[in-house]
Amino acid sequence: MIDLCPRCRIQAPHRPGRERCPRCGGPLRVLDSDLLGAARPAARPSPTPESTAEPTRPGLAAPASRPAPVSGPRSGRLYRSRHVRWVARRPPEAIPLRRRPELAAPPRYIPRYVYIPQWGLRDAPVAPDAATSRAAVLSAALTRALHVLAAALGLAAIAHLLRYGLLIVNRSTPVPAWTDLVTSTLVIFGGLLALGCFVYTTVVFARWVMAMRTEAYRGADRRDPRARWQILLLAAVPLVNVVGVAVLLHEAANVRADLDRDRTRRRLTRMWVAWTIVNVLAVAAIVTRVVATLSGSIQTGANGLVAVTVSAACSAVFARWLAGRLEATFATAQHDPVPSRRWVVAA
Repeated sequence: MIDLCPRCRIQAPHRPGRERCPRCGGPLRVLDSDLLGAARPAARPSPTPESTAEPTRPGLAAPASRPAPVSGPRSGRLYRSRHVRWVARRPPEAIPLRRRPELAAPPRYIPRYVYIPQWGLRDAPVAPDAATSRAAVLSAALTRALHVLAAALGLAAIAHLLRYGLLIVNRSTPVPAWTDLVTSTLVIFGGLLALGCFVYTTVVFARWVMAMRTEAYRGADRRDPRARWQILLLAAVPLVNVVGVAVLLHEAANVRADLDRDRTRRRLTRMWVAWTIVNVLAVAAIVTRVVATLSGSIQTGANGLVAVTVSAACSAVFARWLAGRLEATFATAQHDPVPSRRWVVAA
């Protein structure tokens, strides 16, 4: 009697009480030794010293002995524990000699807000065709008017500069008559164009001041304490609006609660200082031009052209700068910049 393991095909003399294979842990089968010997093929005789010796006849070689093939099923499980498994590894020739350097991960950005978020996971849609207020419409019109005024003043400054250059050349060299006519026409045309744009811009500005003050006081559930004629007088009359516009804008800014008062006051102060400088230069240029025209002197006329050129250039720069400052100060509420990325807590 022998014990045979069907998995690993090992056999041992039968021992009572042994039911599992000591190698793979599989169940053992008890077989009769006679039946097992009949089922096996005839075993080859064990080699003797005579058979392993070299043959006596030359040219003949003894056949190489080979182990008998093991028949029967084979199992891939060689360990008793089920927690042991095969692990595939690369051959030594496939392992690189130098490993790639491990790059250090960059520091992660810590999200932070410079304001208190007032939004939720669901935003209320904004209608694209929402009706705009009258102050917003006039603000856009005022911006366009200031840009047009800046272009007209720039053309006037160029025309006066050309006229001044012609006078300098004429001091030593006679100039053709057509050049004098062309430059005179350009000066007159540029002056009239700048004057017309200035009048139009002043009217639009006065209307915008009235609409802006009306909406500001309406938002505070109040009425504008100033009459309409007072606003027109303080905003539309030249030289009077140097002080009147500052008063009107400061009153409207103090009423609105959605504006930062300190920031708005600083911006209005800068605009008022620039507005004062531009008006002083304009008055000086007009006085110099009138005196030069009445004197009849070429040098005085040239000085008047220089004054008008400087004043027109400064006024053009101021008009272009004022267009963006007014829109940024009063068009919308001044909030802290809101980033486009929103951070959501991951579950």
